[in-house]
Amino acid sequence: MNELAKISKVHPLVKKNRQQQLAKLQPQLDEGLVKRQYWRTPTEARFSVLNDASFPTNASKYWQAVREQSTHYEELIRLSFGHRRNEIKIKRIKHKLKNLESDDQFGLMDLEVDLDECLFIRQSYELQAENRVKELQTWSDIMAELTEAEDFDTTNVDTHQAQSYLQTLENRRKTLSPGSSQPEIMNVLGPLNTLRRLLGLDELSLEETMKEIKDGRGERTSR
Repeated sequence: MNELAKISKVHPLVKKNRQQQLAKLQPQLDEGLVKRQYWRTPTEARFSVLNDASFPTNASKYWQAVREQSTHYEELIRLSFGHRRNEIKIKRIKHKLKNLESDDQFGLMDLEVDLDECLFIRQSYELQAENRVKELQTWSDIMAELTEAEDFDTTNVDTHQAQSYLQTLENRRKTLSPGSSQPEIMNVLGPLNTLRRLLGLDELSLEETMKEIKDGRGERTSR
């Protein structure tokens, strides 16, 4: 990563009294570019994205992992297009430098800046690509864990949805409190009752739900 200092030419931009300070920080700054967090860690993927409230079943977690992985793969493909264009720019600039008139000093400086910028962009693309692949592997590991823990349909996303959404809405129902507005209650009760009807279950009346909320049975207990 020492190449970054050569590419960026940032030292002339910084006032003299700060140049030495920046030089001392350079190894740490270079290391930070490599080890910084780009996207979610495996821990964040498990508790922040695939939380039990939003994805209460292993099947719902699996299919969300599929969506997450697919999104990162699409972004990696898009990134590859930018990388290819940038590599063409680098070749074009080097070709121009090779054939530049020897007395064109300003043209030379312009091309050198363009080349440094493209080299920095290349480095950024490569770091992003590496971390995209790490993210792809994270979601693959999670999907493997989920399918090993339980047998469910991994070919048709619709198979799990009725039961998964039912549990999700039941979780939301339990968070309702006396302070919840009627629209908030209906936003839970409406789809919940629809699912219960589709699954052959008794629907929950608004009066029953309001009574449970008032009695404290429908809200999250806090101490």
